Amino acid sequence: MKPTLVVVVAAGDGDSVRAVLEAVAREARVAMAGRIFLNGRPTSLDEPVELGDCLELYAPRRPETSGAISILAQKDGVVLVDKPAGLACETTRQGEDSVVCELMKRLGGGRVHAATRLDVQVSGVMLCALGRDASRRVQEWRDAGQLERTYIAIAKVRAGLAAAGIWDVPLLRVRDRAGRHKVVAFGAGADPARTRYRILAETARAVLLELMPETGRMHQLRAHAAHAKMPLFGDRLYGGDSSIADSEGRVLPLRRVALHCARVAMPSLSAVSAAPDELLAMWRALGGMDTALVELGYGGQE
Repeated sequence: MKPTLVVVVAAGDGDSVRAVLEAVAREARVAMAGRIFLNGRPTSLDEPVELGDCLELYAPRRPETSGAISILAQKDGVVLVDKPAGLACETTRQGEDSVVCELMKRLGGGRVHAATRLDVQVSGVMLCALGRDASRRVQEWRDAGQLERTYIAIAKVRAGLAAAGIWDVPLLRVRDRAGRHKVVAFGAGADPARTRYRILAETARAVLLELMPETGRMHQLRAHAAHAKMPLFGDRLYGGDSSIADSEGRVLPLRRVALHCARVAMPSLSAVSAAPDELLAMWRALGGMDTALVELGYGGQE
């Protein structure tokens, strides 16, 4: 997608994103609705600009999502948000909406940084930082091992898997034949990756997992599960089934990855997100019951 407007800030254009765009957009007869980037990153209308800065305006394009974001907890510039599957964490030049953009709207502007990221088709608790001080505190907690994340996932059942354990296969970022970014196990330059897992429940076709990453590699949980020969349902990139049949033989297409960040905790803040309806429906269709999720506080109502 090409930008509808590109502006290089010159003398007299104004001292904020709003001032520059209002003047230029009015002259060019271009609507200001859409995603705004300052020097390649998402920005707000109230952010200051300097001579030579590059502003880009992209037309809005909203994805199909299962619902808007909600703020779960907030303290001292650190915000925990409930992200639906289908919504990107950060806005791209393609013009999609994003968690960062939605949060900026809720807060009336300002700097918002996605301190933890979830893949587009993954849901759950996401951590955002407002400003440099909050970003620095989050990084300090991360470096000290004080930022904890707990996920739930639905994977293809595998005989002989221990009830709990560690996946520590190193991961290497590559591009597949279609040009998509993904990770593969091992390889020269692979980064260390470590995931703790625990089986919560099991059916004849699927296993419900609790996953706790100790490192933060791209697609780590999805790739580790696939390497363990139990890809996550809905994860076509890593070999997961794209549809399932329920007990009555009805075929259900899977439009998301069966992975949900259920809890994020740090020294001053924590939040829990219950499994969304589409994930619960997937688990039930595979013969599962909500009991394990409800007992952990991650499930819906019986």
